[in-house]
Amino acid sequence: MPHEDLPRFELAFPGPLRDRLVAAVLSGAKTATTGLLEDYSRLDEPLPVAGERAVVIDSGGVPVAVVETTEVRVLPIGEVSLSYAREEGEGHESVAAWRADHERFWRSAEMREALGDLAIEDRTSIVAQRFRVVERLAARAAEELLDIVDESDRVIGQVARGEAISRRLRHRCAAVFVRDGSGRVFVHRRTPEKLIFPSLYDMFVGGVVGAGEDYDDAALREAEEELGVSGLPRPVPLFSFLYEGTGTAAGNTWWSRVYEVRCDLPVSPQVEEVAWHAFLTEEELHHRLPEWEWVPDGLEAYQRLRGLGEA
Repeated sequence: MPHEDLPRFELAFPGPLRDRLVAAVLSGAKTATTGLLEDYSRLDEPLPVAGERAVVIDSGGVPVAVVETTEVRVLPIGEVSLSYAREEGEGHESVAAWRADHERFWRSAEMREALGDLAIEDRTSIVAQRFRVVERLAARAAEELLDIVDESDRVIGQVARGEAISRRLRHRCAAVFVRDGSGRVFVHRRTPEKLIFPSLYDMFVGGVVGAGEDYDDAALREAEEELGVSGLPRPVPLFSFLYEGTGTAAGNTWWSRVYEVRCDLPVSPQVEEVAWHAFLTEEELHHRLPEWEWVPDGLEAYQRLRGLGEA
């Protein structure tokens, strides 16, 4: 379904809080959100359902991503766990801090104007909704915040993705080598719309690590998004290296962490990312290496991967 036809997924009210929450969704840090059950009753809205998709809207009313609900639970607020609180991606390290922030929002002037006064106690029912990003809309990809790192992979700042690429600032990437159940390798050609290395072939899926995001989380998120699957095993980290482009790629530099994963699921690659794909045997891939034009960082990662296997 085109994202224009999907229901809206609006976090908080337009303004700084929504901007912060949307950035956390785009980075992969936020995979859950919570509402009061009474909100749905007062607004006469149906509860979310697992499998449903919606489009995330930023403070300017612009669609920035498509999310899919993966789980919905109704439970007393007093039963919220710390693991769930952390999944909300707002930096809470205790359930008490999570609850205080949420009660502050539910009692804010905007909420009172929209819904009136709400009584909140331990037995108050909440709707705990988990979700995953299935598509980050290309029009906003350049505005995603990235951590900028030094030659030792230490964070030294944050800038928008488009600026990081245009200024060739060192950032972080996750590259995932995907095999199917027969050991064949997932190979694809990038779309012409990609911000970097458009229309070139790659034997890895993956992409940039968002600001504040963990490499491992980024690897899983990017692999599932690009392959169009859900429930992929967590990719296994193999090694990291500092990519420094040469030739036509001179000036491009990022830390790349390389992973491997087996995918037994039927894939439906993201059309915004993948123009063509196939699973190739190692022999078929080796024959294509001199014939096709490959993304240079992927080619270097593959050469290092082969060297690791031969060591």
